[in-house]
Amino acid sequence: MKLLPLGVLALASLLTSSAAAGDEFGQPHLPSQLGRTWNEHAGAGSSNTAQQDSRPVLSYAPDRPSAASTSTGHLAIQRRSLWQLLFGNEGGAGKQKRRAVPSARMLPRQRRRANSSRTKRAKGSCKAPTSASASSSSSASATAATSTSSASPASPTNDSNETRTSTNKTMAAYWPDWTASTLPPTSIDFSKFDILNYAFALPTADFSLSIPTDPSGGTLRRFVQACKAGDTKAVLSLGGWGGSTYFSPAVRTAASRATFIANIVRTYNTYGLDGIDLDWEYPGQTGAGNQLDASDTANFQTFLQELRAALPREALLTAAVGFTPWIGSSGAPVGSVARAAGVLDYVMIMNYDVWGSSSNPGPNAPLANLCGNSTQPGANAAAGVRAWSAAGMPRNKILLGIPAYGYISQSSKQTLRTRSPAKRAVKLTSSDGSSNSGQINFSSLVSQGALKLGKDGLYDATGGFTKYWDDCSDTPYLSDGTRVVTYDDTSSIFDKGAFASAAGIGGISMWSLDGDTSTWALTNSAIAGMSSTGVISS
Repeated sequence: MKLLPLGVLALASLLTSSAAAGDEFGQPHLPSQLGRTWNEHAGAGSSNTAQQDSRPVLSYAPDRPSAASTSTGHLAIQRRSLWQLLFGNEGGAGKQKRRAVPSARMLPRQRRRANSSRTKRAKGSCKAPTSASASSSSSASATAATSTSSASPASPTNDSNETRTSTNKTMAAYWPDWTASTLPPTSIDFSKFDILNYAFALPTADFSLSIPTDPSGGTLRRFVQACKAGDTKAVLSLGGWGGSTYFSPAVRTAASRATFIANIVRTYNTYGLDGIDLDWEYPGQTGAGNQLDASDTANFQTFLQELRAALPREALLTAAVGFTPWIGSSGAPVGSVARAAGVLDYVMIMNYDVWGSSSNPGPNAPLANLCGNSTQPGANAAAGVRAWSAAGMPRNKILLGIPAYGYISQSSKQTLRTRSPAKRAVKLTSSDGSSNSGQINFSSLVSQGALKLGKDGLYDATGGFTKYWDDCSDTPYLSDGTRVVTYDDTSSIFDKGAFASAAGIGGISMWSLDGDTSTWALTNSAIAGMSSTGVISS
């Protein structure tokens, strides 16, 4: 098992430090350190339309909607190194400055490509430093280097030998039972996962549990059996975006909680589960038809304590959550989740669906507000970790949720917008929110011909698409002139894994297994990022 260097242990307070002097975007003033390299043209050329007639017809997969927006911002802002911004300088006098290897593209264990121009940055987006500036003195300005690089990236590891034992972090994922015919439990490589969540069982009006897609329970039994054979924890997830209707009344009174808990424990014992995951979307907020009560969060924390007491000691108890702590009776996120933190093994921050399909698209799963220009500065991985940590959730109990899917937008844009003041889908009041025609799995981008795996281990654009990189969110996107696909690939997933390691959180959880490739490319990259020993150096 690879252990992180001792310097990483000091990072626990970096993201929540209040001592840092701020710039005009509220970000700390940082010294110049190692920058990322990614080969690009000085400006974005037009999308490749020569293959217009043969370009793939991308089919859409159903999922939740995302909120609309009227923001028209673009990414014309000076570059800030991802790792400088997150981990570079606490701003305190006399504190040691850290030098950061910013991503898989800088790891010595991986080879680099030279003279490739297959990936571009959009005109007006943040520029990466040149190779020369990447090794510049730490006394140089952090925002000075904006020229393009002359060397292309090394590939994030896509080694099939990556397993859960490669890292001291937790690797979890969700397995949707509606994929049983195309991805049966026996086809899962359990060596890569510590925890797998079966999605979903639904709370009902009488506070029992129902699995509409598996009324006999046979699929759940086969899932549990396969997990146990693979030495992976089998967890049943309750709720989900379209299945949270009855959470509020189920936890509202002592009597309703007792009934609900008894039914959960009965299900736990019947199927020989290893844990229960609560995916209530969301306490104190409207969602896809869920009921609402001002005391939801207080009742939920009481329920968690009572459920913990009723389950066997060895049972895992986890919760899927948004970027901020649950909403309290005041309408604002609660200041303390201490009661929940005392009984939960993990919370999984759902760092996705920040932006869905739109004629003016934005990133699906931003790592951080790296350019400082986001109108939703709290909707990213780094901000989510800060918010939950500040509310009393220990870092080692936080998992970062990552997506194995993206969104297709009918758009001719070649830059991604900043996030809108409009919130995630959770803020929608419509009950008709169970599908979104613009979602597509990463595996489908590959199988349908928008991405291809190169000899270097990177997924390159094909079929008339051009690949771009959005420095402000640390995510890729594709464009063919009329469509934009915002998604995560092996590079951005590696960076999220490395962030999880450096931030001192518990690990990674992916939604969902069916979105990964048959060789587990995204999972391998997440594990490789978390197992990196060279990410932070003193």
